[in-house]
Amino acid sequence: MAIETMNEASKIEKRAKRFKDLTPPEKWQIFLETNAKNAPVGEILRRYGLYSSELTRIRRQVEEGALKELGMRRNSKKAQTVPYTQYARLEMELNAKEKALAQMSEEYLIVKKKVS
Repeated sequence: MAIETMNEASKIEKRAKRFKDLTPPEKWQIFLETNAKNAPVGEILRRYGLYSSELTRIRRQVEEGALKELGMRRNSKKAQTVPYTQYARLEMELNAKEKALAQMSEEYLIVKKKVS
């Protein structure tokens, strides 16, 4: 009887450690099996020695991986951060281009008046 209790304890330990040991292909297989139409989810989880909370975690990981691969964010795009030095350089470049554009516009108006 003590041996049976030890065997049960080791099975529970294995089950608790099992989720951490699953490879990505195994998680994908579990995901596919449990999402099949009329799939016996409880039976599948028992076969793999998993709990429903672990299935929920697998489903969340699949969703996050799919969104990451598709290049989408979950709710919205996060603002990109740029180092201050790069921002200052780009701002100076933009100001210089705006000044050059204003100068070219003035020159264009002068040439247009001379031609007319």
